[in-house]
Amino acid sequence: MSSYNTYSEEKLLLLLQKGDHAAFTEIYNRHWESLADAAYQRLHSHEDAEEVVQEVFVNLYIRRAEISPAGSLIAYLKTALKYKVIDAYRVQQLHYKNIDNIIQENAVPDLMPDDELNIKELQKKLLELVSKLPPKCREVFVKSRFEHLSHQCIADRMGISVSTVKKHLNKAIHILRNELNSGHLELMIICALALSHSCLKSISAL
Repeated sequence: MSSYNTYSEEKLLLLLQKGDHAAFTEIYNRHWESLADAAYQRLHSHEDAEEVVQEVFVNLYIRRAEISPAGSLIAYLKTALKYKVIDAYRVQQLHYKNIDNIIQENAVPDLMPDDELNIKELQKKLLELVSKLPPKCREVFVKSRFEHLSHQCIADRMGISVSTVKKHLNKAIHILRNELNSGHLELMIICALALSHSCLKSISAL
């Protein structure tokens, strides 16, 4: 019996429509990498790209009976990927926008002299958490939240895309919020910086 990797796309599609799991596996193996690469070029996230491609193949199997045997399998996969990527990109951008809005809407609170000790404690805690971030995430986070550089400026300085800057920033905030076990990460950062510039100097030395 011929190996499935010698079968044409048309034959694999016909077998898939009959529920042949081996045919599905062969289609998956043939096209997974190229589809994942295409998704990554737009999303700039391996995790998001892999998730999108996974959805494409799940839908392929679920809707296998609806695909025309005369149609092109690769064309179907690319079209399905296109719409999945568009949806994922919109979700990404909405999430980034929400994060920025949360931080921008927080004004620096009025501080009393008695608050100085608490702020220093916040500074120490924040330094410890930031120092544990992955190098790229830490660099982006410091430049964005402590040096107040724009996403484009950070991208230019680091030689990466704006989308990658946003991805690193999102990851850093996610990690820090999980470490704090609190929804008030942004307020903590604002309070820690309100006392002086010592927090920035310390973080820059990491």
